[in-house]
Amino acid sequence: MRERVQAYIKEHQMIRPGENVAAGVSGGPDSVCLLFLLKDICRELGARLSAVHVHHGLRGAEADGDESFVRELCAREQIPLRVFSYDVRERAARERLTLEEAGRLCRYEAFREAASELGGARIAVAHHMDDQAETVLFHLFRGAGIRGLSGMEPVRGDVIRPLLCVCRDEILEWLRGEGHSWRTDSSNESSEYMRNRIRGELLPWAQAHVNPQAGRHVAEAAQELSEIEGFLRRKTEEAFRLCVREEENGCFLFESGYRLLDPVLQDRLLRRCMETAGGLKDVERIHIRILRELMEKQTGSRADLPGGRSARREYQGLRIEKKSRTEAGRGTQEAPGGEGGTGTGTAGAAAEQALRPRIPGSLTIGGKTWRFSLEKAQKDQIIPQKTYTKWFDYDKIKKCLEIRGRRPGDYLEINREHGRKKLKAYLVDEKIPASERERLRLLADGSHIVWIPGHRISEGYKVTDDTERILKVQIDGGEENG
Repeated sequence: MRERVQAYIKEHQMIRPGENVAAGVSGGPDSVCLLFLLKDICRELGARLSAVHVHHGLRGAEADGDESFVRELCAREQIPLRVFSYDVRERAARERLTLEEAGRLCRYEAFREAASELGGARIAVAHHMDDQAETVLFHLFRGAGIRGLSGMEPVRGDVIRPLLCVCRDEILEWLRGEGHSWRTDSSNESSEYMRNRIRGELLPWAQAHVNPQAGRHVAEAAQELSEIEGFLRRKTEEAFRLCVREEENGCFLFESGYRLLDPVLQDRLLRRCMETAGGLKDVERIHIRILRELMEKQTGSRADLPGGRSARREYQGLRIEKKSRTEAGRGTQEAPGGEGGTGTGTAGAAAEQALRPRIPGSLTIGGKTWRFSLEKAQKDQIIPQKTYTKWFDYDKIKKCLEIRGRRPGDYLEINREHGRKKLKAYLVDEKIPASERERLRLLADGSHIVWIPGHRISEGYKVTDDTERILKVQIDGGEENG
């Protein structure tokens, strides 16, 4: 058993020579087994082992007895111990959590505090193969996909699970053979917890009536699914880099790349886009289906999504974004000739609209045509001074250029030392009337104003001797001399 666990640790590179390892020890058989195995393995690897015990304040004298047992065990084995005490019931009530959820949060807070005190440590927990089977079945019954059915990972960040390669019966047999004692947690027998019912009723029934190795087979399937999940995750990230443009409030998914993907990757990519636009909290299969169906609808179709997000079908694909409160009432519209597409877009000049130009290409707004072209910078090139034609360093653009009205937080750089000035302050200083400020159409890179047509450009985008590509922007119909 020790050799199997040691090989499993080596396979997944759980512990390196010289590292600190903090083992969670409750006093139960699994954690006692983990502590004794790690004591020998860490000594051989030159790693430093310590123990962490968490008193949950739930089982009165029984929990006090667990703490005393762990203190005596660690003192006898000369293993440093850190004990934490929490009122899990109070936290569960305060944060509206189940006792299981609150207990888990407290445990991992304790583990990470102990790891921090050690200057950084691997956190070893005693989950084994039967725990893995219980976790997978629990996730399955709740409607999880491949990610949930992959179960617990051997290594996840700073948490390691050295016992995932052995089952509960093997642990008990080993403890008896070595003459080690342990404590029994009465709450593990309570049918109040769903996991306990899976452990005490469902799995024993499956092992008695289906296959004695049912738990092991579920855990092995989880390992295989974990490998499949890893492969799909890498493919999804590749697709994300090729098909998605990240933006300030979300992302834009290009239809041309999306259509080339297998349906499995299409759904995963949509989920990844949702994650970029505000995380995966409350995201369910139905929301991915809504996005998939939206991609088949006509331009302008919209859908509301959880977390204050929305999605809109546009000419070249799907925009998924999370709007701030100040932007919640504003509409945005992608010009049919948006960046990377073909054709010429036409749109009204309402202040709420944000239009993304095609580069190279043109865009007509309020009867005036904006023309965008790229050219290679020439040595000692002289940049002409014209009011309605400007030249910019294209490689300094960080996000996606937009033609739009003013927004809170807009600014421009006013000198070569990157000194900033709020757009509002600049317009006031230039004595531009309020009525004219509302009609301004600005060229913006996120909140950084690239150009205020008729006035000035930001110093941050000026062409220099180091410029390689020049973006030329010309507005046809702009008035010279006021």
